[in-house]
Amino acid sequence: MGPLTIKEAFSLVLEKEGEEEEDEIFRILGSSDRRNIDTIRIFEGPRFGSGPDISWAILVGLVIITPNPPRITNTRNAPYCRLATKKNSYPLRKTFLHHTPSPVSPMAFTFFSPHPVFLSLGRTTSSFSSYKPAYSPFSRNPRNNLQLAAGPTRRSSYPNPADDDPPEAPEDSMHGVSKFQQIQRQAARARKLEEEDFEKNRNTYLSAIADVEDAPETGRDDVESGGDLFSDIDRAISMKRSEFVKKGLLQPNPPKTASSKKIDEEEEEDDAVDELDEEEAVDLDEIDKLTGLTEASDEEDWVDEEGNPRIISKKKEHQFEFDLDDFGESKARIVEPKFRLSLAELLDESKVVPISVYGDLDVEITGIQHDSRGVSAGDLFVCCDGGDDSVLSEADKRGAVAVVASKEIDIEDTLGCRALVIVEDTEAVLAALASSFYRHPSKDMAVIGVTGTNGKTTTTYLIKSLYEAMGVRTGMFSSVSCYVHGDNKMDSTTTSPDAVLVQSMMAKMLHNGTEALVMEASPQELASGKCDEVDFDIAVFTNLAREDSGFRGTDEEYRDAEAKLFARMVDPERHRKVVNIDDPNAAFFVQQGNPDVPVVTFAMENTKADVHPLKFELSLFETQVLLNTPQGILEISSGLLGRHNIYNILAAVAVGIAVGAPLEDIVRGVEEVDAVPGRCELIDEEQAFGVIVDHANTPDGLSRLLDSVRELKPRRIITVIGCAGETERGKRPVMTKIATEKSDVTMLTSDNPGNEDPLDILDDMLAGIGWTMQEYLKHGEHDYYPPLANGHRLFLHDIRRVAVRCAVAMGEEGDMVVVAGKGHEAYQLEGDKKEFYDDREECREALQYVDELHQAGIDTSEFPWRLPESH
Repeated sequence: MGPLTIKEAFSLVLEKEGEEEEDEIFRILGSSDRRNIDTIRIFEGPRFGSGPDISWAILVGLVIITPNPPRITNTRNAPYCRLATKKNSYPLRKTFLHHTPSPVSPMAFTFFSPHPVFLSLGRTTSSFSSYKPAYSPFSRNPRNNLQLAAGPTRRSSYPNPADDDPPEAPEDSMHGVSKFQQIQRQAARARKLEEEDFEKNRNTYLSAIADVEDAPETGRDDVESGGDLFSDIDRAISMKRSEFVKKGLLQPNPPKTASSKKIDEEEEEDDAVDELDEEEAVDLDEIDKLTGLTEASDEEDWVDEEGNPRIISKKKEHQFEFDLDDFGESKARIVEPKFRLSLAELLDESKVVPISVYGDLDVEITGIQHDSRGVSAGDLFVCCDGGDDSVLSEADKRGAVAVVASKEIDIEDTLGCRALVIVEDTEAVLAALASSFYRHPSKDMAVIGVTGTNGKTTTTYLIKSLYEAMGVRTGMFSSVSCYVHGDNKMDSTTTSPDAVLVQSMMAKMLHNGTEALVMEASPQELASGKCDEVDFDIAVFTNLAREDSGFRGTDEEYRDAEAKLFARMVDPERHRKVVNIDDPNAAFFVQQGNPDVPVVTFAMENTKADVHPLKFELSLFETQVLLNTPQGILEISSGLLGRHNIYNILAAVAVGIAVGAPLEDIVRGVEEVDAVPGRCELIDEEQAFGVIVDHANTPDGLSRLLDSVRELKPRRIITVIGCAGETERGKRPVMTKIATEKSDVTMLTSDNPGNEDPLDILDDMLAGIGWTMQEYLKHGEHDYYPPLANGHRLFLHDIRRVAVRCAVAMGEEGDMVVVAGKGHEAYQLEGDKKEFYDDREECREALQYVDELHQAGIDTSEFPWRLPESH
């Protein structure tokens, strides 16, 4: 029997289903072209699986598909097979395992395959997706390609493989090799793995046993177990330490002095007498959890001049301390990769053609920098400041071994570095040099770029969560924070990385197991070339609305900058475009790059979009939406509030459809994002009214935010806004005008006043309603501020903490308090000081006392508050 089409294979499956032919001698009935998704192989081999109704298995590329979960006993013919559920995947390389049906359907599974395929395992016919999944939603490794298999809705009763008889032992695959030789080979492999593990964790092992007592000089035959497990372990560690001392890996323990012996004897007596009570034991356990290992000292002298043991300082590098999250729990350690490359190799790899080269091209480069303040010894310094002598001098003093510049420099007289490379434009070659130095990390990850004016940050959070729901370790670059993967935040001093930092951060992610990366690609970053060497797989367009975004250029240049991302979508097998077709510029973005690249569209108004809402409900605390997709209808309940967040959800779902993600993973991934820091972030302390914190600090941003909040139908909108000092005085009255028109109550306050007087800033803001500070203060003499012409109220306080807490205290059932301007920022600039301050924390703190204030009869609807008459 030759290669079978999927239809023929399923016909054969239906014929065989229910038969029990476990002892049939298996043979391969046909072979197939691995790149042809219409051909599959039927595997029937010796004892391939055991259990009822397991008489056949379909091999799709390198994936085993069976109707009932088998107990795998032999996988010689499929050494790289993986059988996966929705949450877990299991390697089937001579492994005993039990596999349970999918929670969705007993015959629905998710499979890993080297090529795209969409299968339906059931008693009906096979089905295919109109959107073939992207070649690699996980990574560029073809064996890690996620596929979606959807099962029928009808359920049947299937046997539990755990109830079957135990599996038979695997057949002997070591033909012609004796049992002794097999054991020798296994021992050699085990020894090699142990040596590799030791080399990998050498410092940890050495530090862990550095302070252990040396073992007594006895032969191995003389060592007998005393029946005490802990004593045997101590003895084994001590012997291993002695072995390391002989190899020169550790220093011998210092000889004990009389004083140290006395101390040991006293400690032994104390140990024999003192016992910890229960509370002390708990405290000790907590201390142990929070205390890391200390590094062994490299000091050669173990005793001082008087013969006493030298005290080893523990204030060294915390190389072996545990990484702890915000709750004191241990988290994955993020390892910093090391790179080394000669200057000649770097120039060759990056294809940079210099105008001239001076010095030693064989000099070794251990880092690359374009900011002289960040240069370390061994770095290549790329001078992007026009060759300023002070910058070059600083980089040279910090240890730069080579310089790339755009002008001639006498390195012998001016600099002490070993090489100088002259190029036409240093900024043009910076990204290429960085990418080559860090080994082009984006080529080994699936990279999703999100561009547009609004919604980029929230969309990146949603896509990251969606990929992680599929079991993919996913990193993220956003304007709020950067993640290596999971909850592991990246230590970065900026949320807008330059070309060098982008490559180094991606290299760190890849080194620590990241398989996919979601990143914001703003017009500024695309235009500046920061993303030139990032190999994107999927391009997402949210919207285009030119506003004060810091981009310098015409509207056409702004649009063209965003379109750079889509111009790279040229491979129909690997690339995907995801576009919001409610935006009038959608057609322009679709036309960029190769028109044959598949496009997945989303919209709220245009029902012809691939992903669009059938129904949605907005409220003060959640958003519910029913979505139509090419793969089926999804029902999502999200903590992301407002109409604008529905667009963000649609964009993320469209990405999931583009890569063939299981629908249940899409729903779970989206719903797990309860809030995005500082992006319409809901502060929920189980109060009867809503409180959100948002970064809106421009007139357009504030206007859209308040329009979106009004759609939630609150009883009142209470808004807190401020304007930054020493900048953009013209927008101050505009911000007040928008807030007072679209809010029932407005509280003006300060927001990073800097060296400008907060009262002067508030005076400028009051101009938006035709008031002056003097007029406002005059009303304050009577402790009453009259309503505005439209009936709305306005108050102010120059201390932001007071203003935020008072606004929260004004909230009553059905209201929405909006604290705008800072978002996720956790500081306040006053004068030359940068002090910790977080709107979210202030809101949470204020919410703890709202009920008490109201129960005490204090009227918080006015400012200042009104005490009850009894007071």
